[in-house]
Amino acid sequence: MSEFKFDRDDLLDKTNGGLEIIKLLFPECERGSKFVHFKLREEATASANVFKHNGIYLVRDHGDGSTKNAIDLLMDKEGLSFPDACKWIAQEFHLNGNRTVFNRPTLEIKKASKKQKDGEYYFKYRDFTKKELSVLGALVTPEICKLYDLKCAESFTQIKKYQDHEKYGNDTMQIITKSTENYPIFVFDFVTWQKIYQPLNLDKQYRFRYVGDKPKDFVFGLKQLQEKHIELVYKNAAADPEEKLQDPKLDDVIIAGGDRDALNVASLGYPVIWLNSETARLEQETHRELKEYVHTIYNLGDIDETGRKETVKLALEYIHIKIIWLPEWLKKFSYRGKHCKDFKDYVDHTFKPNSPEFLGIQFKTLLQDALPARFWDVVTEGKKTKFVFNNEACYRFLQYNGFFRFEEDTVKEAFSFVKVENGIAERKHYHHLSNFPGEYLKSKKVNIGLLNFIHRSAQLSEKSLAKLELKKMDFTDCSFDHQLLHFENKIWKITREGITEHKYGELEGYVWKDKIIKHKVRVAANKSFKITKKDRCYDIEILKKDNHFLNYLINVSRVHWRKCGDKPFNDRLKAVETENPEYENEVKAIELERAAYLKENLYNISEAGLSAEEIQDQKNHLINKIFSYGYLLHKQKVDDRSWCVFAMDNRLSEISDSNGGSGKSVMLDKAVRQILLNNSYKPGRDTEMMKNKHMYDGVDKHTDYVLYDDLDSRFPFSKVFSEITGDLAVNPKHGKQYVLPYSQSPKFAMTSNFGVFNADPSTSRRILYTVFSDYYHYKSDLDAKEQKPSTDFGKMLFTQFDEAEWNDFFNISAEAIVFYLGEPNKFNAPLKNVDIRNAIQDMGAAFKGWADNYFTHEKETLNHLIIKDEIFEDFKRENSTLKGYTSTRFKKMVKTWCLANDCIFNPTDQPVNDAGDIKVNHQGKTTEKFFIRPNKTSPIYQLPGPGKQSNTDDLPF
Repeated sequence: MSEFKFDRDDLLDKTNGGLEIIKLLFPECERGSKFVHFKLREEATASANVFKHNGIYLVRDHGDGSTKNAIDLLMDKEGLSFPDACKWIAQEFHLNGNRTVFNRPTLEIKKASKKQKDGEYYFKYRDFTKKELSVLGALVTPEICKLYDLKCAESFTQIKKYQDHEKYGNDTMQIITKSTENYPIFVFDFVTWQKIYQPLNLDKQYRFRYVGDKPKDFVFGLKQLQEKHIELVYKNAAADPEEKLQDPKLDDVIIAGGDRDALNVASLGYPVIWLNSETARLEQETHRELKEYVHTIYNLGDIDETGRKETVKLALEYIHIKIIWLPEWLKKFSYRGKHCKDFKDYVDHTFKPNSPEFLGIQFKTLLQDALPARFWDVVTEGKKTKFVFNNEACYRFLQYNGFFRFEEDTVKEAFSFVKVENGIAERKHYHHLSNFPGEYLKSKKVNIGLLNFIHRSAQLSEKSLAKLELKKMDFTDCSFDHQLLHFENKIWKITREGITEHKYGELEGYVWKDKIIKHKVRVAANKSFKITKKDRCYDIEILKKDNHFLNYLINVSRVHWRKCGDKPFNDRLKAVETENPEYENEVKAIELERAAYLKENLYNISEAGLSAEEIQDQKNHLINKIFSYGYLLHKQKVDDRSWCVFAMDNRLSEISDSNGGSGKSVMLDKAVRQILLNNSYKPGRDTEMMKNKHMYDGVDKHTDYVLYDDLDSRFPFSKVFSEITGDLAVNPKHGKQYVLPYSQSPKFAMTSNFGVFNADPSTSRRILYTVFSDYYHYKSDLDAKEQKPSTDFGKMLFTQFDEAEWNDFFNISAEAIVFYLGEPNKFNAPLKNVDIRNAIQDMGAAFKGWADNYFTHEKETLNHLIIKDEIFEDFKRENSTLKGYTSTRFKKMVKTWCLANDCIFNPTDQPVNDAGDIKVNHQGKTTEKFFIRPNKTSPIYQLPGPGKQSNTDDLPF
């Protein structure tokens, strides 16, 4: 060890204010060049973030409100003291020439001797030091280690023959692993085989190593228990008749979860055994042997998820074994970044050096609280035996089988009964619980007397079962950086990096059974699409050509499909003369060509006849739909992403027209609701809906999605402002009113054949537009026949999917979430037609009808300066019944009409002032005038005829 003296400020300064340490411990804290929320512990939602203060990088833990620097984090994560944390940093970052190897052994590799053979191990032992014993446990002694065949290794040597190694060629080498002051090496030495134990190895998979031929299903400590029992039997045989035991057995034995746990149990004076791992099975033969040796068998497992699961499994297999549960307060402490969970941790946080007996006293209370899963006791009174119902044991038995109480917050009842298995929760009725113990005993073929005793017991009443443990369950399935999708066979965890599969029980958190998507899935080997970005321009490449839902999204994004796939054929049809004797044949031939063209370009987002701008426009529409769809499927509410997805038609029409049939509901209704199973549907044409005080009846914190479908032309969008960006007030028909906080409220979407009425900036900020082409349409004046998705796909979407098609759908849905999570900016649809449609909506039919008739080339009201007051008077004469039209509102509506008709209002080559107004001297007074110029792309544009010159006689005032 060098004599380098560690200074907190110096270490932080040499690691960029501690940032390099934080990033080494938690690389996920940074994404790109930005700090993002990350997890300091196992939790549903990432709650920590990095920030800089006075040149030092700190981490704020929103979970407990604390703020820590990099050294504090290291001490917590690795369980180190301050000096050891400083040494760790010096080693990892090679500060001041430090070469200390901390928490690692010393390795030496040299040639083997001729006598040494490949695969052999050699051990060099020495006495335990106090520091090494403290690593094992506060009360562990050399005598206890000797009893259980544990030795302290100065080093162990592995003989290994290399083949074509870049450094050692084909030589046989000695690999010598040496312990250090900070890195002990222990060995359970059973002569013919050894278990090497390196408890401080930072990599868990290298803490254990077996050498030699380990017996199958070996039980550590069983030999010692046998010897104690034999000793007791001999002592009993030699005892006086009055002192002889009828049943010469030891009082008890404790099954521990691992090596150090067992040694600590032994240090308290209890016989102990342990299996090869906490997931190893206690064999029937071993169980029978234990019952021969002791009166009571205890099991002492870990209290993490795996430990609990294995403890419960053992308790239900051997219903007489008493279960010792470590206290929950242990989880408040952490070691190496994880919650404390085992008996060694319990000893560390209970042992008091000044009062060593305190630990034994506390442990006895745990033993007194231990109960088996058996929910009856057998009591002998004279020559008779009787059964006694054990209420607390029964509650634990039911809990081990997954039954709990769950506190409800939106129903009249205070709680529900639930059954939980592998993180899946299902509400149960009282009779499910009261009948379960009897059904269990029937399955075990117990005697009828016991079964009748349980049937007659009054201890399984609803009042009694109300004392069952209250289960706290976190149903959060998302965070800022991920979304979980629960299927019948797998859980998908979706992040911006991709999709990973998990088994039930592997991840923390719970899911209601009725929110599991009723399909079996697998993650596709290849992606369906690839979106790239270059210089603010997005591009999409379609990688999977036969994904029905992706192909549907492509077609509803083809806003220019008519240019090549419809208009040229219609023009040719119009050119065919009806008197032509070949009329029908020519029409048929053209229609066949049309059908062939449409088939060839069925799902083509970039067909050859379109311009580069039109292709990019269609691609942007497709990317927008993928973004919008992913946004809805990601349930996490984000303050600066509070949007309502608004789906509308791209095809422009009159205010009173309702085209429909464009496929909006396929995505926003059918597709989204296949995944967000708990949702609320609102029929948009219900004009009384917004007046209903119970409009959100049934919406609770488990509701993921609210869809307003098929809104009419005057839907008051401002009425739902607060629901989209804030808390949601719910007034149930049969219950107490409550408020869902923003974080628990659902996401919103709307579909409409019309634009958004009065789409001011406050409205637009809350809307994520998505626009649908009229590729799918009903029969109309424009189209001789309707076109439906089922026509293209040869089947109904979703309802007629086979297993492979469902799997494709769920994969494309997950990929949409991946894209959304990785896209930092709002990706709106191309807004040209959106703005025009909203403008048409704002004008209203009366104003639009008047303006269409007034602003024409024939009336010389286009491309001419016209007097505002005169045209306003004309409007009022024609619409005398309309109320509320001021001069200001009238001017706003004229601008809106210009937007809807692709006209420039007051172009800059006219005498406009800084405010964009034209105010001129007309007949001796200041007069405001308008100038309206149609663009060349405007539907009312035409070349000026002879004598049609713009009026520029008036001069600026």
